[in-house]
Order: sequence, then C-alpha cells, then structure tokens
Amino acid sequence: MNEREYLAEYAAYLTRDLGKSNISQNLFQRFKELITSGQLPAGYMLPNENVVSEILGVGRSTLREAYTALAVFGFIRRSKAGTYINEIDNIVNIAPFSITVESSDLSDLLEFRYMLEGETASYAAKRATPEDIAQLEYYYEKMKEHRHDVNQFVDYDAMFHMQVANATHNKLLISTMKASKDSFENGIRLAMRESLIQNPRVIDVTIELHGKIIECIKNGDFQNAYTAMREHISYVNLTVKYG
Repeated sequence: MNEREYLAEYAAYLTRDLGKSNISQNLFQRFKELITSGQLPAGYMLPNENVVSEILGVGRSTLREAYTALAVFGFIRRSKAGTYINEIDNIVNIAPFSITVESSDLSDLLEFRYMLEGETASYAAKRATPEDIAQLEYYYEKMKEHRHDVNQFVDYDAMFHMQVANATHNKLLISTMKASKDSFENGIRLAMRESLIQNPRVIDVTIELHGKIIECIKNGDFQNAYTAMREHISYVNLTVKYG
C-alpha cells in the first residue's frame, strides 16, 4: 500500500465534522490523535501537499496551517525530502511547550521565530482588520517614541510581534507566540543592549524593518509581508550573533 492509499484510509476520520471555521485547528487535532495513537506511525511520509489537500478536500493554506502547528509541537518534521511523522519520544506535548521554550537558548528561539513569523505576517496581511492595523501602528509609534530606552523599546517590539500574531485570527499561531513571547523578550533585551554598544544603528534599522512589515500588512501584501518579516528576524539573528 502506497502513502496515498494509506492516508486515504483515514480521510473520513480526518475530515469528519471539520466545520466551516477553525478548520485548520480541527485538522491539527485529528492528525495529532492519529499520530499519538500510532495509526500514523513514526517514519511514515505524508504524500505531498497537493495530494493531501485533494484527499481531504481542504485548501492548501488550511493544510499548511495545520502542518505548521504539527511541526511546532514536534508531531511531524518537514524537509526537502518530504513530511514525516516523528518518533513518539521526540514529540513535544502541548502542555509543556512553554517550558520547552523557556529552556531553549536564544539561538534556537531565533531560528524558531524565523520559521514561524514569516508565515504569521503573511496570514496577518490576509486577515488583519482595521482595528488590528490601528493597534500595530500604535505599538510602532511607541517603538519610535522610546528608541532611546532599550527596555521600553523591547517591550513595545514584543507587543508589536504579538499583535501581528493576533491579526492572523488563528488561535494556534497566537498561542504559540504567547508561549515564546517572554523568553524571546528577555533574550533579545540582553542582546540588544550589547549590540547597541557596538552598533547604535541597530534600533534605527529595526524601526525601519517594522515599518516595512506594517505597510505590507496594511496593503494586504501577504507575499512581501512574509519576506519583510523574515528579513527582520534575519537581521536580529545577525545582530545577536555578530553585534
């Protein structure tokens, strides 16, 4: 039996009563149950996204949201070779996720945010309401106002990123960002203090990149929102590593 036929056996279960809202969350739950029960065994390679979308009758964007959550919690691993079910011992259960984040070093956390936040900005550009955008602009202005106070600047920077997640209106993405927020905020506060000593332009560049992110979200430009956010997180990574 090939991968497509194997997954097709569970299609009815995966798609039963998915509803019209929160489809990705419901799909995430169903995949999680099949994985933890061993019905989708460790090492099984899921068919490509087009095939899975066709089997389940859901859009690729919905499937990607479910996959993002599954990957964040360790249920699957994604690579150029394909998407695989993880060993049960490697799976991070939802409850201790925030503890896992707290115990991660800044380098791992920055890599995690790089993977997550590009997609988050992309969905925010697709779904942000006028109220979401007004809140983003408020935090952005506060960042500029407190550019000479590292602690206040980092506080509003963290609020800005949390608001980008809120603008996705996706509970899984919002919960994931909340879990990583405090650890990221504390780590970046220390890193930014050190970087400012060597390069005072760090905050100016950070403000400029946040401005690009806001413009893309306001314009509904999801592709460039994704690019702008990844550019920002890449800059943070470089700043932390090299000052």
